[in-house]
Amino acid sequence: MREMAEKEAEAVFNGIQGKIHQIIKDVKTAYYNLSHIYRTTEVTQRNKNILENFVKIAETRYAVGEGIQQDVLKAHVEVSRMLDELIMLEQKRKALEAKLKALLNRPLETQVGMPEEVIFRKFPFTIEGLQKMALEMNPTLKGMEKMIESKEKAYALAKREYYPDFNFRFAYGQRDNGPEMRRRDMLTGMMEINIPIFYQSKQNRKVAEAKANIQVIEAQYKAMKNEILFMIADMGSMIQRGERQLELYKTGIIPQASLQINSAMSAYRVGKADFMTLLDSQMTLYKYELEYHQALTEYEKNVAGLGAAIGKRFSEKEEGK
Repeated sequence: MREMAEKEAEAVFNGIQGKIHQIIKDVKTAYYNLSHIYRTTEVTQRNKNILENFVKIAETRYAVGEGIQQDVLKAHVEVSRMLDELIMLEQKRKALEAKLKALLNRPLETQVGMPEEVIFRKFPFTIEGLQKMALEMNPTLKGMEKMIESKEKAYALAKREYYPDFNFRFAYGQRDNGPEMRRRDMLTGMMEINIPIFYQSKQNRKVAEAKANIQVIEAQYKAMKNEILFMIADMGSMIQRGERQLELYKTGIIPQASLQINSAMSAYRVGKADFMTLLDSQMTLYKYELEYHQALTEYEKNVAGLGAAIGKRFSEKEEGK
């Protein structure tokens, strides 16, 4: 029974470790989401400033008869859209800061500050290596292993009830002497034997119940193991896809979109391109920059989720940072 209790205590301890890793994941997720909001705000504010310059250009060309009023109105609409986006981002920032303070158990008046900019670095790993690590370190699996061991102790204990149970008792009684009599102290002993006569209706069922409990926990363990291995494979593939996507944005899509804007601006100044072409090029770059920061945020969140699934706190060196 002592060994059963020890195994159950170890299972509870592993459950606590699992909660700790989940909270770490939630904190990292909130942090990366907050960082994304700050980066998105910077990109949106920069895009708004560029669009305001476009408004001035469109108004100047319209004033000298080289542009149309529609270009001016369209530019104003896009600037208003940026203002609306900045208002929404501010609301999201406050909500994420409140969530982060709640996860960290910080007072509401605590100042969170601006998160550091997240820089993309590859996470060196193999899915097979991570799965092997999870089988060795995952707190949920380790806790279930301890519960299986506890149920096995209960099964062994139930089988012992097939045998007679002996109880021995001894008692010592002190007796005072009387006026005319000396009385000796009393020493008594007793032995009890519990014979399992009704073993077919009692012990058999108890042993069968203990065996069934083991089988239930083992089935749950196998199901949880398969689920964790799938989660790691799924998140690992998403991380690999995210790495390729981020590299494509950094080395191809965003630089090409920037060149397209420069080309459109040059063509617009000499009258070889209309204002809508220039505006569309700028909004396309804006969209790609937002997509890059969103992809980077999802990449880091997947790495954080991977740590929780494995049951390991990755160091910056292990994460490639």
